Amino acid sequence: MKKLLAALVLALCAMLMVSAAFAAGDTLVVGSPTDAVSLDPHRTNDAASALPMFQIYDTLVKLSPEMTIEPSLATEWTQVDDYTLEFKLRQGVKFHNGEELKASDVKFTFDRHINPETAAPAAFMLSTVSEVKVIDDYTVQFITSEKCASLLYNLTHVDMGILNEKAVTDAGDEYANNPVGTGAYKFVSWKKNQEICLTANEDYFGEKAKIPNITIRIIPEGATMIAELQTGGVDIALNVGSQYVPMFAPGTGMKLEQFNTFTVKYLAFDERVAPFDNPLVRQAINYATNKEAIVKVAYADCAEPLSGPLPQNINGYNPDLTPYPYDVEKARELLAEAGYPDGFTSTLYISDKEIDTKLATVLQAQLKDVGITVDIQVIEWGTFLQKTAEGLPMFLLGWTTVTADADNGLYANFHSSAWGSQGNRCFYKNEEVDRLLDEGRAEFDQEARTKLYQEASQIIYDDAAWDFLAAELYNLGLRDNVQGFVPMSTTFFDLSTVYFE
Repeated sequence: MKKLLAALVLALCAMLMVSAAFAAGDTLVVGSPTDAVSLDPHRTNDAASALPMFQIYDTLVKLSPEMTIEPSLATEWTQVDDYTLEFKLRQGVKFHNGEELKASDVKFTFDRHINPETAAPAAFMLSTVSEVKVIDDYTVQFITSEKCASLLYNLTHVDMGILNEKAVTDAGDEYANNPVGTGAYKFVSWKKNQEICLTANEDYFGEKAKIPNITIRIIPEGATMIAELQTGGVDIALNVGSQYVPMFAPGTGMKLEQFNTFTVKYLAFDERVAPFDNPLVRQAINYATNKEAIVKVAYADCAEPLSGPLPQNINGYNPDLTPYPYDVEKARELLAEAGYPDGFTSTLYISDKEIDTKLATVLQAQLKDVGITVDIQVIEWGTFLQKTAEGLPMFLLGWTTVTADADNGLYANFHSSAWGSQGNRCFYKNEEVDRLLDEGRAEFDQEARTKLYQEASQIIYDDAAWDFLAAELYNLGLRDNVQGFVPMSTTFFDLSTVYFE
């Protein structure tokens, strides 16, 4: 009997070892420094939420790595006239709850998105949409109140993911915790500030996911993230801090993927209140900040000084703009002219990201040289987004032009209709900029659109609407055996292509 029991124990141990080995190769573990805010695309517009949502949902159209628009849930589209954009839907697509995708779901999705009661942060990208019309089960039209050349680009945004009407209705207020899409991965569970678990969608209409499961682990501390990557606790580490880049070397079991992004980092102000309502003060701050030192010290050269509101390679980027030069005397002169010869005191609010702490420390020292005393206050990421939407005197934030079109980078951040959570957290207002951005949306000729956005960028630069800090490179850490990752300048990453070697 004892021999039989021992044999059973050994067999069970062997089975557990096999099970553990299977689980290890069966799951892609991704380390993220911040947790999602929501998994309902109409409730948030942040990068941490975008990663799991990009796996769960599909959009009508999507961007390729070359930034061209490709079919997704829509197989073809036609600009019927200046005010009508028509899509033919892919047939036979199933939502994760088994429901078939129909044009009625598309209509439900966008009716909900543009409904003022929803208060969707990304609704500004649909501000010209007056109606979504069902033609038949697989044909849908977007009717706009004005000409909108940016609409097709905007529909590639992860927040434009198509929802299932039944799933949203059945879940009610709990939908954000029970998301249902058509994507390559299905939602399994979410332990707040710990992990999000996904599993492959076996009924996916496209190429099936290479790895059956994904676990997104929330690891705020950079050193802990690298230690987990070194030991195999995570397979991919997002947003690796620049100070850890030298640790990626042959024989470490890790490799680094570094690429350009459409992400900019800026120091922002609530421009409704003194002293930040004065453009001379904002210009002074731009002259007082040494962008080269910021890139070297805070980013360890994993960034470039920012020359304006848009990163390079975006349609509408103005190549004539250069970073504000570092000029302490000029900054002091402007402050005196604005009525602050002795400077002033303010609070700089930052999120709990490591890079923000580094940047804030450098900025604090640089601004002190011109008489601006800064007190640094750290706020948890989700609360930070809420507070900046309401208004904070000074804060650090970033923006990624995820549609690869200037409308997303400029309209959201600088049009007066986008104040607050939609993007314009500076509460910046300039009637000429509003006019140029409105005309840019309505202009279908790409060359003419570019000129309009370049002109708007020049005004925004002269107004010093931001303190333009850095255009960021993206550092992604991977285990040596991780293959198939496709870099995207939008930082929207499709994990279904990843596999273990």
